Amino acid sequence: MYRIKTFLIEGFFCHTHNAAWHTLHNIICGTGSKLEGYLDSIRDHLKCDVNIFHGKNDELIPVECSYNVQQKVPRARVKIIENEDHITIVVNRQKAFARELEEIWNRSSG
Repeated sequence: MYRIKTFLIEGFFCHTHNAAWHTLHNIICGTGSKLEGYLDSIRDHLKCDVNIFHGKNDELIPVECSYNVQQKVPRARVKIIENEDHITIVVNRQKAFARELEEIWNRSSG
């Protein structure tokens, strides 16, 4: 747990306005514009399961974004986690998240 807290603290201190702008710019101008094509490829060429975990209290990425992915890739499973946000969806629930990942892996290898 100590490493996670250290990582988060370093991330918060390093995430200045300038860094935030560059991150947003890279997402929108870099991968963001290619996202539709990536989702098309996943939908049309891959057979793997798609699982999306989203914290209901996420203020960084709206929950609608996960449902938009599901519309584009209908086999995608969206799981909304109550009372969690963009970070706490994993940090507050490491054991539950690990169990969920194990379930996904077990289904895919079955």
